[in-house]
Amino acid sequence: MNGSDADGGSARKGGTPNGGARGGSSDSTASGGSAAAADPLAVGDSVIGPAVDDASDVPAAADVTLNGAERAERPDRVSSVLVAVGPGPHSGATVDAARKIAAATGAWLELFHVVPSDAALADAGPSDDATGTAVAPDDASDTDYAAAGERLLDAAESRLGGFDRADRWLVEDRTAAGAIVEQSPYYDLVVVGAPTTGTVGRFVFGSTTDTVVGDAEVPVVVVEADGSTALDAE
Repeated sequence: MNGSDADGGSARKGGTPNGGARGGSSDSTASGGSAAAADPLAVGDSVIGPAVDDASDVPAAADVTLNGAERAERPDRVSSVLVAVGPGPHSGATVDAARKIAAATGAWLELFHVVPSDAALADAGPSDDATGTAVAPDDASDTDYAAAGERLLDAAESRLGGFDRADRWLVEDRTAAGAIVEQSPYYDLVVVGAPTTGTVGRFVFGSTTDTVVGDAEVPVVVVEADGSTALDAE
């Protein structure tokens, strides 16, 4: 288990790109995947598309879209999934869809939350909420961003409902998009929430989604909630 690391920066050195960080691999017959059970895949068939299609049935999600499928180095295997966790309205549905994908493929999930580094805080204006956490701008200077991030990760873990192939990772970085893109080569898939407007969630799910979709080195799944499914970080 990696635990959380509010001070370690975004780089996870020594990881093996595209799923090796967890070791081993999963195949299309992994238990828990309804799509795999209903339509068994031949050896070498892509598991990413069917798993994402399966995740489209998650009740909390209005839309689950696969982007950059051609970036998959091993499309017949998904053994590790990076899940961007934030406070936006799509965050709960994002966790739900990631769990469904992991169940269908036997993958590990990494619940990943980014808090602003000192450089990011210095760049933010005096009334800006650099993290996008749900705090009033007047209180932003007193906010313990790492603690708020840990609460979000707690809420994400709780939403997984006992799913036991999951780790969590809290990092500091100048931008959430930069941290996610930097770590993307070490996973087989990235799952993010749809773009969000407004102050709450902007740091994690604003232009971040478009940047991750464009720049990640692996396929990216974008999840749009059916209504608000914001994680409860209280």
